[in-house]
Amino acid sequence: MKTTSMILILTAFALLVGAESSVAQEKMSRDEWQSEMRNANNRIMSLTKEGRDLDSQKIVLQSQLTKLDGDVKSCEDALYAMLGVTRADVQAFEKDLNDMEKRVGELQRMTDAELVGYKDEINRMNERLKEMAASKIALIPRYADRVHSLQDKVAALMKSLSKEKTYTVGTWSKDRDCLWNIARKKDIYDNAWMWPKIWQGNRDLIKDPDIIKPRWVLKIPEGKELSRDEKSAANRYYRKKATGPASQ
Repeated sequence: MKTTSMILILTAFALLVGAESSVAQEKMSRDEWQSEMRNANNRIMSLTKEGRDLDSQKIVLQSQLTKLDGDVKSCEDALYAMLGVTRADVQAFEKDLNDMEKRVGELQRMTDAELVGYKDEINRMNERLKEMAASKIALIPRYADRVHSLQDKVAALMKSLSKEKTYTVGTWSKDRDCLWNIARKKDIYDNAWMWPKIWQGNRDLIKDPDIIKPRWVLKIPEGKELSRDEKSAANRYYRKKATGPASQ
């Protein structure tokens, strides 16, 4: 009986202690939650204030930027007046520079063989750059550097064009080299009908256009079309082929 009573008393005591502990934990969690809410609210208020401050600074900075833009424009107008040019002149000059920089970039990506067809354009570009370099607008540093850079690039293109292009003849059995096949190569003319240009450009070496020998180094003349003399030579060749063995 005493044992049973003792067990009941201990059980009741344990339940009482557990209940008090649970209440304490529940109360602590609520306090912590309220503390977190206060912290979050304070953070929101702080960020809101920072946002308002930044908006105020933005307005001030925009005002300063507008003033600076106006000052820059005034300085530019004074500079243009001193050079004797207008803003429209400068804008046209810059457009020419932009277009030329883009075109030079395209030409730089071409092979030497491809550049041959653009020799006249490159020469015109070189002359135009000379005019631009002599312009008063080119005295403005931001344009002077760009003009000089373009002149260097165009000079490099012209140097590539000045190189004499040659082709070393291979064997018929391996390379199937003849004037027709050489002319049709993509890095030569990409056009078999241009073979007379190679023939006429190497008359000191080629006596008969049907006969070329391995290891001959042939000059590859510039141009995308046959000249009148080259066409005449080709016509004579075809007439002789039609009437009998070719002879030169």
